[in-house]
Amino acid sequence: MISGMVSALVKAVVQLTDPAFWRVLWKALVLTVAVFAGLVFLAWVLFADLALVDISWLPQAVNDWLNGIIEWLARSGVVLLVFLFFPALATLFVSLFLDDIASAVEARHYPRDPPGSGLALGPSVLVALQFAGVIVLANLVALPFYLLTFWFPPLSAFIFYGLNGYLLGREYFELVALRHLPGPAARQVRWENRGRILLGGVVVTFLLTIPVVNLVAPILATAFMVHVFKGLSPKGRV
Repeated sequence: MISGMVSALVKAVVQLTDPAFWRVLWKALVLTVAVFAGLVFLAWVLFADLALVDISWLPQAVNDWLNGIIEWLARSGVVLLVFLFFPALATLFVSLFLDDIASAVEARHYPRDPPGSGLALGPSVLVALQFAGVIVLANLVALPFYLLTFWFPPLSAFIFYGLNGYLLGREYFELVALRHLPGPAARQVRWENRGRILLGGVVVTFLLTIPVVNLVAPILATAFMVHVFKGLSPKGRV
């Protein structure tokens, strides 16, 4: 099983040069930059000429100086939030185009297999929001456990990778499987191969925790999971 996972990941990494992969990445990055540029511009307008401080016994110049500091801090805070959440939003937008990645992998590596059926725009948006929502909600629920185990990092890491590995493995596998199987059959295949898919989800989680790599991690994860799905028995993937 380990060798199959390594082989699947290597194939996914090698195909990163595929133009279809880069088209998805550029579309996601353009959308992300456009959204954040709009947010920064809006913050600059809203925080312009803040006058939160007006202490009567202070000279006006001091009040203006304090308000200038608050305005600078507010704008800097927005820029910092943009920086921190850039990978997350980029991941969300990449998720809109994961069908394109799966199609490119299947066309290159499995041309003799029946092609998968892609999702329409509406379901694609729902899948993207589901990806983000499930991860955020689950980690909020797990936050107390992270705090309780902070004193013992191995246990904290076990919870983090176990939880996110399960969730991401499930989501990415079903995204790929639903291109070929109806919902109940896809979930049945996932259950029958839950150990392999959990391991695959841990790999995906690890990719998402690496700076810069996390921008292409959803693309790699989709390609990787296509190979995992195709590596199952014919009964499970056709």
